[in-house]
Amino acid sequence: MIVFVSVLSLVPFATLALGLTISPMPQDDGHRGRGDATRYASMDRNHDGVITRDEWHGSDQSFRVHDWNGDGVLSGEELRPGAHRPGRPSGQDDYTGPDTYRFSDWTESGFRGLDRSRDGRLSRQEWYYDAETFTRMDANRDGFVSLREFLGTTDDDREDRFDDLDANGDGHVTWAEWHGGREAFAWLDRNGDGVLTRAEIIGSQSPQAPDTFATLDVNRDGRLSRDEWQWSQGSFANRDRNGDGVVTRAEFADRTAASSGQQSAAYRAGFDRGTSEGRQAGREDKTRRNAWDLEGQRELEQADSGYTTQVGSRSDYQAGYRDGFRRAYAEGFGPH
Repeated sequence: MIVFVSVLSLVPFATLALGLTISPMPQDDGHRGRGDATRYASMDRNHDGVITRDEWHGSDQSFRVHDWNGDGVLSGEELRPGAHRPGRPSGQDDYTGPDTYRFSDWTESGFRGLDRSRDGRLSRQEWYYDAETFTRMDANRDGFVSLREFLGTTDDDREDRFDDLDANGDGHVTWAEWHGGREAFAWLDRNGDGVLTRAEIIGSQSPQAPDTFATLDVNRDGRLSRDEWQWSQGSFANRDRNGDGVVTRAEFADRTAASSGQQSAAYRAGFDRGTSEGRQAGREDKTRRNAWDLEGQRELEQADSGYTTQVGSRSDYQAGYRDGFRRAYAEGFGPH
């Protein structure tokens, strides 16, 4: 006896419930595959186990997104399938504005820290960062992000934004430009035409950015205390201009405007590298010698650690590096 099984019976209920269409899987063009020992294996043209910027299929910014340690090549954990950028615990990051700061603590603890209402989901008002990432997390497009969506069960490369991926600037992301997994590509490709549009990835409209200050001000007293601040104490102190232990809306807006993308990409890259190395230098001076020596740091002389020509202007990079290093050194060293 021949038994006929309905194809629909094989489709997972969750997929039907979300109303998603099943797009044909992109053909493997050699860029990536589940059998690869490392991510992006086919990009490694000289088979030396690392991927340089010249070998990377994408924009400069996209490369920096995946170069987690900023050493100018992709290697180690950066190439391990399923690996994620190491995130720092809540309270140790420096806030640089909702459009430039990229969230990295993709853990249940990170989710709980953002869920200020304690209702088990994130609203747009609770998400302090870029609107595109929120949209890509919101798999069922209901305006909220559940813990399952937050942990990245669908989109496995959401730190790489649309503009980073669209290397040729034609308004579409092809399979050759995509750096995530096949399932994520097929899921985002709603019409199944083999390319991703901006509307498919981040929606047809740009969501309005939330009032970050109001979201942080839980007790609605018009100022932010250290307990309400979600990032490092060093970044809190940078905004607390008069040193009274609270950050007003004016202080918050002033510092946010100064760091929300007004500088060049080279400056921001230098600032990020300087922040990382400055914090480490401060900690080492505190623990090894208990002696403050900011001006004696050799890194500040050249201020070009991690710099490559692809980043942009060397002078901009150096300026950003020195600014980031000086601020972070004080945070790493602590009271002195």
